This record gives sequence, structure tokens and C-alpha cells, in this order.
Amino acid sequence: MKRAVFPAAVAIAVLLCAGAAVWLAFVHGVAETMSAQARVAEQLLDANVPAGEGFARAVVRPGVHVLIGDRRTGTVVDGGSNGVHVLAVPPGASAPGGEPRHGGPRDAGPAPNEGHDGAPPAGAPNEGIMLGVGPPRPGPLGTIALSFARLAPIRIDRGDRAVEIAPDVRVLSAWLASDALACLAGIAAIVLIAARRSAAAGRYERFLAEAGHELRTPLTVMSGYVDILRGRHGGEALDERIVEGMHAETARMRTLVEKMMTLARLEAHAGVPRLIDVATAAREAAQTLRRRYPHRNVDVRTEQTASIIIDADDCAAALGNILENAVKYAPGSAVLIETAVRDGSASIAVIDGGPGIPPSEREAIFEQFHRAHRGSEGLGLGLAIVKRVAERWGGAVACESANGRTVFRLTFPLADEEEAHVAR
Repeated sequence: MKRAVFPAAVAIAVLLCAGAAVWLAFVHGVAETMSAQARVAEQLLDANVPAGEGFARAVVRPGVHVLIGDRRTGTVVDGGSNGVHVLAVPPGASAPGGEPRHGGPRDAGPAPNEGHDGAPPAGAPNEGIMLGVGPPRPGPLGTIALSFARLAPIRIDRGDRAVEIAPDVRVLSAWLASDALACLAGIAAIVLIAARRSAAAGRYERFLAEAGHELRTPLTVMSGYVDILRGRHGGEALDERIVEGMHAETARMRTLVEKMMTLARLEAHAGVPRLIDVATAAREAAQTLRRRYPHRNVDVRTEQTASIIIDADDCAAALGNILENAVKYAPGSAVLIETAVRDGSASIAVIDGGPGIPPSEREAIFEQFHRAHRGSEGLGLGLAIVKRVAERWGGAVACESANGRTVFRLTFPLADEEEAHVAR
């Protein structure tokens, strides 16, 4: 866990710095736009362009909010991300274009007192272009965005007309929200990756401990047998129990190593897809089990058969591990393998008469290193291999269990040509 915290913290710090850099770059761009449009507004004022929608559209740019006031007519034009509108017109006055417009509760009245050269008198409250008419009041997010942006409005006053250019609160808020959400999403992704890596590291450490424990036991037994053989005198007969014990422990180690290699192959290499007939696969798996356990009763019942697309080794590994599980946990029971085809899928079920699996364990048994309470030998990799094979080829594995009957069912989608044949 500690090894994953430092890289995650560094990645989060870099992400936050990148988010701050993006925000500062955007704010710098808005400031540059405000300055450029202020020069345009000065030129329009000097050219006596009337305060109207045309004036506003010439000055408004993305990220910029413009208010244009004409004290002679009492007209205030607002331009920003929500379009260009006449905000306030005194009753009976005409807006640009000759159409009477009526403002809201902040409608303009008589022009305020003016100082020298038509400028507002010193100390007059800064309430907007005309009589309290100003940019829309920002909400909480807009207030935060303005405080982060630190962009002061630019006021250009020519006595009878005035222009105020300010950052557009809506655009600032949208950028701040998107930037913050991107950073939060990145942080969440980093935390998730770090957690997964930490979990993977924990599983790997657990794997090493489990593998070491499981392999140490047969190696210790083998070492004891070797010591016995080394201490034999030339004329002594070889004890058959030693031979059988060495054979059993060697087979146990071989099984453990094969399962580890199978799981590693499933994780690291792509399979070779082939058409496999489920009934044939079931019969071959049964024959393999009979060769290994000649005294076990293994039957195959083929209700219907069809072909699936799967790697042959993957199919054999999945069926083999389910059958080994049945042999291990239902030692006195017959084993039945059934195949069926329905609803566009083919299934292979392995049924044994063992003591059953508690409902609380039926999901956990497919996780790596989990061992059912019915036994303690092994690494807990067999059913994890089965689940990995099923997921790899678009199938599923399910367990149905009650006292005296346990069913493991592998289900895979039919090959395209088989599905068309079944549909006919």
C-alpha cells in the first residue's frame, strides 16, 4: 500500500498543477480579450457610433461581458454569453431601432450627476453603467470563479456614453466547473488505479506466501524420503511406501505448478479460437478423468450438442479443474457431465453428490486463492481458472448447490453458424 501512495500523490499533484495551468491560461486569454475589446470600444466611442446592439456585437467576444450605456436616451445594452439585449429603457423612451422596450425593476431613470468632462463625480458609488444597471449578479460558483480570476472590469466613459467590459460570469463559471470536474475525475482515476495496484500487489504477495507454503510441504516430505534413501545400506530392500510417497508428492507439486502456469498463460497470452463441439469436449474431459482416477464413476449425458468458439487448451483447463474439484470434494460420489443447447448458448454441467457449498461462499469460490471450507489443500486457483476462461470467451460459470448435489455449469455463446442452424 505504501508503495502505491507516493506515486499516486505525485500524480495528483501534477494533475492539480496542470488544472491550475489550464485555468490561468484561460484567465490570461480572457484578460487579453478584454484589453483588445476595450480598444475597439474606444474607437467606436470616438467615432460616435450609437449605443445599440450593433455596438455591443462589435465588442462582445467569448468570455467577455459588455454593458453600453447612453445617458441621453437612457438606453443600456447588455451583451454576453446569453446574447445581446436592451436591459433598461425609461418609460416612453425608444430603444435602438425605434421600438419601445420596457425594462425590469432596475430600469434606468434620469442620468446621474456628472463631474468634469462628463465623467462621474469623484466618490460616486460604482453601481454600474447607469443608475444601478450593471452586469448580472453572480451566483456562488460565479463568485468563486471571479475571485479566482481576479479580473477587474474596464470602464470607458465619454460623458454621455459609457462602456464597461468585464469577464463573463457564465463562461468563467463553466470553465471553472469543467476544470474542477476534470481534476476530480483525474484524481478519482488515480486513486482507483492506485487502489487496484495496491490490491494486485497484495494478491501477488499473498500468492507468493501461499505458493511457498503449498510447495514447501511436499518438498519437505520429498527431502525426508531422500534422506531415508541416502541412509539405506546396499542390501536393504526399498520400501514401497517411500516410492508411493515420492510419487504422490511429485504429482502434487506438478499439479500446483501446472495451475500456476495455466493462470499465468490466461493472463498473459491470447488464445487460439477454434470450433469445439461441447459433447466431444465433455467426453474427452471424462476420459482424462477416468485415466487419472480409474475407480471413479464418470458418466456423460448429451442432451444436445453444438459448437462454440474457444481455445482448446482453455476449454480443457476449465473442464479439468471443475472435474478435479468434484473428485476432491465429493470423494464417494459419481460424477455426471451434461451438455445442453438453448437460447443461443451451449452449456456443460458437472454434477457431483458432495456435501454442498454454503450460499455465502458460492461467489467467493471463484476468486484466486480462496479455499472452500470443504477442504484445505491447494492454492485455490482451480475455480479462478474456470472463471477466467469463461470471461475470456464471453461465457459464464455458475454454481448451484444443495446438500447432496452440486452443479457447476459452464455456458458459452454458440458459434455464428451453429446459432443459425439452431434457429432454423
